[in-house]
Amino acid sequence: MSRLGGRRGLQLSVIAASLLVAPIAQGEPQLTLTHEPPPRHLRMRPRAAAVPPPTTRRPVPMPAAPPPLSELDASDRGDELAGLRDVLAPVSFSITIGYQVDGARPSGKPSLDGPVQEGRDYNAIRSYGFGELFFSTRGVALDSLSSYIALRFDAAQPSTDPSGAVRIAPPIATWFEHSTFEVRTGWAEVKDFLPRRLGLRKLRLRAGNQYIYGPWVLHLDGALVAYDGDIVTATAYAGGRHADYVTTADLADERYAVAGASLRVDLRQLVSLPIALTGETLSLTSYVADQPNSAHRQLEINWQPRRDFTVLAQARTLDDKLTSERLQFRARYREVTNLVFDVMRRFGTDWRWDPSLIASDDPMAPRRYLDLGPVLPQLVVSARGGTLIAENVDLLARTAIAIDLTRHGVPRNSFSAAYVELGGALEVRLRRTVTVGTSVLSRQTQREDVNDPLGAPITDMYASPQSLPQSAATGEKGFTELGARMRMSLGARQFSAMVEVYGRQTRYAETYVDPINPIATSDVRGGGRVTLDAWIGKRLRLFASYDLSSAIESTPEITSYKSLRLTMTGFY
Repeated sequence: MSRLGGRRGLQLSVIAASLLVAPIAQGEPQLTLTHEPPPRHLRMRPRAAAVPPPTTRRPVPMPAAPPPLSELDASDRGDELAGLRDVLAPVSFSITIGYQVDGARPSGKPSLDGPVQEGRDYNAIRSYGFGELFFSTRGVALDSLSSYIALRFDAAQPSTDPSGAVRIAPPIATWFEHSTFEVRTGWAEVKDFLPRRLGLRKLRLRAGNQYIYGPWVLHLDGALVAYDGDIVTATAYAGGRHADYVTTADLADERYAVAGASLRVDLRQLVSLPIALTGETLSLTSYVADQPNSAHRQLEINWQPRRDFTVLAQARTLDDKLTSERLQFRARYREVTNLVFDVMRRFGTDWRWDPSLIASDDPMAPRRYLDLGPVLPQLVVSARGGTLIAENVDLLARTAIAIDLTRHGVPRNSFSAAYVELGGALEVRLRRTVTVGTSVLSRQTQREDVNDPLGAPITDMYASPQSLPQSAATGEKGFTELGARMRMSLGARQFSAMVEVYGRQTRYAETYVDPINPIATSDVRGGGRVTLDAWIGKRLRLFASYDLSSAIESTPEITSYKSLRLTMTGFY
């Protein structure tokens, strides 16, 4: 018993010692794996390669919206919009002063009809100055009052011989021959001037020298009242027609009383139809001999089912007779491609030039330089399209076909002949500041044969009177013109320069044949232009252009035409 009890005591001592050592060993844990954990199942599978977790992209904060234009610093040349004139400013104006020199150096050769002497038959050089002033106010003196005035003057000496009695032709013809000063347009307008309780806040009244856009663009000395609503837009005007670009006193004295109105109703806001209807009327009371009174009406329907598709139909009458019809389709594809398809038909009852000239036997036609012959019916179909490729290539294409609708047996006119026209343009932006472009245009015109039993041209007989060919047999038979340009720009309202060259080849109808002196039936003309446009700060602009033409076969007495134009414009 004593031996057995001693052995049990020894075992208890060993167990007690191990329990005392265990807490010390557990105080230093082993964190490194020395073996793989046992599988949770007995199915065998290949070991998968360790794949790192996918990297997450850091969120990019949304950029802040740019501040309004008024908060931008105008001295920051990096912002192209900062220097633009504020149209809401109470007073703004711009003044332009220019100087131009035209020249035609003599070649020493005689003209086609005899010798030409510089200083006697024409002046080889001519210079003149010009200027323009645009001034507008908004809310000055009265919050509802606005005004606008545009002035122009020309400072030129008459081209005469040393005695001053004989007029000498300038090298390049202009519509003015001496110093002039005129008010292009000037008006005052009030709006929102009635009590608010009347609900006519969008009513405005304009009086003065202004332009009216109705069945025709008219320069009017009178008054206009308009209401610009969201659904209904209405205008009414009355006054006298202002004569523009008159060359003689009798043309300046031609007077017409004008009255008209227009009404536009937008059915989008009224009955949710994508259609807008516009009706216009214009009446002219003539105080000119041989020009009767006239009444003009125009109806327009604008259908826009989608933002990028529009159909426009238009019809115009003269004294309740249909004179013109027009149908136009406009479409846009992906914000960079535009297509326009246009069909226009003109009737023989239309006016000759504008609503004031409707008589077929105008005795003043030779003095207006607008003798386009009688109005004949014609149909013109045209299509054009443009697109942008790769953000730096602009393409434009155009085609047109004109059809003469004159009835059989009615004499045709040279100005309403049938033709086919093709054209296009390409512009490529090579670098951020340099662009190059080219354009081409060609028209082929159908002309009648000369009134000859065999249809052959008239043979010229010296010192013998001969009949003139009919109008439809005269004029050009076709032309082709090419152009190219290169432009460099350092930014809007900073500095830009452009170089342009062009050429044109024209073929004329062969109406006469001279066995001794052959008459050319075609010619080639060309030229070029260089322009510089520089800004000094944000208020001063300097512009210069130089034009040069090639020699012209029909004027061998002149080497070429030249023109230098310098302008300086200040803005406020």
